[in-house]
Amino acid sequence: MVHALSLEYIMSKILKWGILGTGMIARKFAGEIIETYPGCLLIAGSRRQESAEAFAIEFGCKGYADYESVLTEPDVEAVYIALPNGLHHEWSIKAMEAGKHVLCEKPIASNARQAEEMFEVANRTGRTLIEAFMYRTHPAIRNLIERVNGGEIGQVRLIRTNFSFERDIDPSDARYHPSQAGGSLMDVGCYCTNLCRALTGLDPSEVSVIAHQHESGVDDYAVGLLSFENKTLATFTCGMTVKNEWSTFIAGTDGQIKIENPWFCNGTFDIIRPQGLERIEVPAKLGPYAQEAEAFTAAVLGDTPPWTTRKDTIGNMKTLDRLRQNAGIPFPE
Repeated sequence: MVHALSLEYIMSKILKWGILGTGMIARKFAGEIIETYPGCLLIAGSRRQESAEAFAIEFGCKGYADYESVLTEPDVEAVYIALPNGLHHEWSIKAMEAGKHVLCEKPIASNARQAEEMFEVANRTGRTLIEAFMYRTHPAIRNLIERVNGGEIGQVRLIRTNFSFERDIDPSDARYHPSQAGGSLMDVGCYCTNLCRALTGLDPSEVSVIAHQHESGVDDYAVGLLSFENKTLATFTCGMTVKNEWSTFIAGTDGQIKIENPWFCNGTFDIIRPQGLERIEVPAKLGPYAQEAEAFTAAVLGDTPPWTTRKDTIGNMKTLDRLRQNAGIPFPE
């Protein structure tokens, strides 16, 4: 079991951060970490001067209209990569080569080959590289996974999970560009495959997916099936142009688990057994992105292991590669 470090210890050891990208996720990350750890955010980089300046004013840091300046800042110890998927490989490597630890947004790369190269650089440079599946740092999600892996509901037979949203389509959005490894499988389906693999402790032996292809060439919604050694079958739905409920069900030989929203967890889930329902409550003391930054700091310091390992990350990327190949969705090789 991973034990949380005291707030006082983390505050004494907090890293100095730089951010590449100034979009929605970068703003969420920046807002939470500066509220929790004032002074930890030093610099942000954007491709546009106005975006860099606006971000700098809002979050009280330096802003540059390029990414290189973030990497040359000597006081920056860790870099959060909040760029389009197609830029994760290039800029994570550049950051590690510049001596920075890297927290890279999910999915970590455009394909498994790139992910393997990134971890090779991490090993060579001695830098920490972690894929930013922030939901995995929530204590309730850690508790849920530990319970399932420990046999709390027996042999897991079925998993059903969902993650989709609906937003106005912006042609400039990288999620709609095949060259940037866009699409719903990569944007939110990656959460579903990540959770299913964590619950089973396995990579899927078989995968199948039916995906709707958007006019841009990427998948904008999809339904997938994963088989884990023919013992556990998992289904998932994901989408960028359609909203559905986000609940997850896990059915085992000795009970079931239901969690309404694992991706932005409220700290509760239900275990359902023949004798009745048990509500599990494991609240988080921080917001999801501040919690992720704290977990990253602990991993860099060697106090706790990464919440997603190299093996886990590469395994998830290989699963996403197989799903996209199965669906006939183009992606960078």
